[in-house]
Amino acid sequence: MKLSFGTSFAILAIALSACDRIPPVGLPNTLPRPMPQPPAPRMDNNRLPTGEEVQRANALLQRGQRRDAAKAYFNAAQKYRSPDKERLILQAAELAALTSDRDLAQVYLSALGQRLNTSNLARYRYIQGQLAISDASYTEALRLLPKNVKGLPNGLQQKILNARLRAAQSSGDRLLLANELVIQESKFKQKHQVTLNRERIWSQLNLLSEAKLSEARGRSPHPIMRGWLDLNYLKRVSSNDSQQLNRNIKRWQRNFPRHPAMGRASKMIRHATATPYRVNKPAPSKPVPKPVKPVQSVVKPKPVMGRATPPLPTSVKQVVVILPLTGALGSVGKSLLSGIKKAQRDHAPEVKIKVYDSNSGNITALYSKAVSSGHVDFVIGPFSKVKIAQLSRVPNLPVNTLGLNYMGNIKAPTGLYQFGLLPEDETVQVAQRLLSQGHKKIAIVVPDSMWGRRIRDSFSSAYTGGGGRAVITINYTNNNAAYTDISKALAKRVGNIDAIFLAASPSQAKAIKPLLHNSVLKSVPVYATSHIFSGLINQYKNVGLEGIIYTEIPWIIEVNKKGLPQNSKYPRLRALGMDALMVAKGMPNIKGGSALNGRTGRIQVKSDGTLHRELKWAKFNGGLPILLP
Repeated sequence: MKLSFGTSFAILAIALSACDRIPPVGLPNTLPRPMPQPPAPRMDNNRLPTGEEVQRANALLQRGQRRDAAKAYFNAAQKYRSPDKERLILQAAELAALTSDRDLAQVYLSALGQRLNTSNLARYRYIQGQLAISDASYTEALRLLPKNVKGLPNGLQQKILNARLRAAQSSGDRLLLANELVIQESKFKQKHQVTLNRERIWSQLNLLSEAKLSEARGRSPHPIMRGWLDLNYLKRVSSNDSQQLNRNIKRWQRNFPRHPAMGRASKMIRHATATPYRVNKPAPSKPVPKPVKPVQSVVKPKPVMGRATPPLPTSVKQVVVILPLTGALGSVGKSLLSGIKKAQRDHAPEVKIKVYDSNSGNITALYSKAVSSGHVDFVIGPFSKVKIAQLSRVPNLPVNTLGLNYMGNIKAPTGLYQFGLLPEDETVQVAQRLLSQGHKKIAIVVPDSMWGRRIRDSFSSAYTGGGGRAVITINYTNNNAAYTDISKALAKRVGNIDAIFLAASPSQAKAIKPLLHNSVLKSVPVYATSHIFSGLINQYKNVGLEGIIYTEIPWIIEVNKKGLPQNSKYPRLRALGMDALMVAKGMPNIKGGSALNGRTGRIQVKSDGTLHRELKWAKFNGGLPILLP
């Protein structure tokens, strides 16, 4: 009987092999020389053998004790024969690398025999490639990482391909990255993945200089890559001559008849438009006088702004969306808009949406123009606090409006509701959780910044107000030395603190948490808000967050559980967009005391028109956020 990664404790082990960088460890001098293929292994190499020793190692890994788990896997390997023995040694080596233990990783790797089966050799080369990436030797990493992954276990295939792509991206060589994207396209199964991949290839080539592009055409051995290079080159040299461009494209199509860029090439062909011939009619000898219309008095419409706010609509059919779609906040606005449109597709197809760029003019004039038709049921936006504050100068808004941010202490006009990802909603929830778990003495660790002080003050007020006591508060600066000082300072108080509250960005949390775990603070629980996690699922990249208990929106948990792709750089903002439309539709019920179970949490409204969320609880386990009760 074998124990599957997908159905056992060992699923945590592949967190270290999913798709991101290993902390630096030494690069062995040589690869084992490939030997003639051994007989077919007696087990699927994507599985770990069973046995008490392996189960103990699995249990250690489940508890987050990676260094101890690595040692246990290595000791267990001595009781097995090939290929199980090598498989367990490689498991130990990856875990040792993950804990940044150079010497231990070298010991494990040196214990491998010279005779490895196909899958184990691929795993060995994968580790070597990861080590090269950690040394910033990206070209060497691409040489070491297998190119042909056919026949390997699916999980191993994926992590090798991800490592190759990461090496190409990190190299800064756009041509190298484009070439890797071309090689990997055959592995994509879904149409949107293929389309996105081809857009990335084209965008990388567009960024090459003409000289480098011309040079690459002369030495590219890959026929598909050569087709991409030629098409990009032809577009550049013929852009000012439509007829020449068309001739070049048609010649390219003959040379590359089944190339994946065929559709792009067809769209590049320029079609001439003919102006129809018209006979000039002679003008009449005497112009025919036009009837004179009586002058009517023009009644100026009353200004829209300042009209009385109507009651909340019981049925929403027309929504105006005002978001930043250009400028510095353009990507934020587009993420919010994508969420609004997803909610429309999934839950409100009857609602018509009209979109305005909040950066296209004065916000008051833009708002007035957007609602002047008189048929708008709700306005969603703007996002900028400044623009929301500008709207607040009007005593009454003519349409009920959901601003996607908070103005602070400024009094909101009638008809304006405020909704967003308010950090204070989370800090209060963390404080309440700590108190309910009996953690009455804690350490507060926050960045020395305006945001950090805001988080600290909000959390401290809720926590101490509930009877808790902050034993120590650390305001850290953003550098590795400061992170080490955090661990040292907290270690001196280890007997006096029940838990740690950590406020940090994802990169800060990934640097601080391992230092706490690898010290006497290992058993002290760490709590945080969702700011420690970008929301983008990547097991290998997020292993540094292991063990942190934190607040999370339901959408991130759902995406992770179902294995759905994230279609936004800012997934929480996309979830906020989804909820915004549903809040606009359901505001009468929400204001009446009902809660909306949304994608960003359980949403309720206060008497001042601000909406607030209650989030889910999650814990990082094996590089993934796992839902807690």
